[in-house]
Amino acid sequence: MRNTQFPVQRYQYCGSEDIGLGWQHGEALITFKKHGLLGNRLQYLLCRSCGAVLYQRVAEPHRFPPVK
Repeated sequence: MRNTQFPVQRYQYCGSEDIGLGWQHGEALITFKKHGLLGNRLQYLLCRSCGAVLYQRVAEPHRFPPVK
C-alpha cells in the first residue's frame, strides 16, 4: 500500500492496534484477462493479536482495465 494511509488503524472487536501487513502468493493472483498468466498479488492487513483479516486489496489496481 504505497503512499496511502491504511484504512484500518485499530481492530474494533479485540481492540488491538497491532496491525500487520501480509501478502498471499500462489493461487491468489487476480489476473487482467480471463485466461491471463500475469496478475496482481493480494495484499492484506491483519490483526497480529488475534489473527483476523481486516482488509484486502490488489497491490496494483491501476493495472486493471476500466469497466465499459
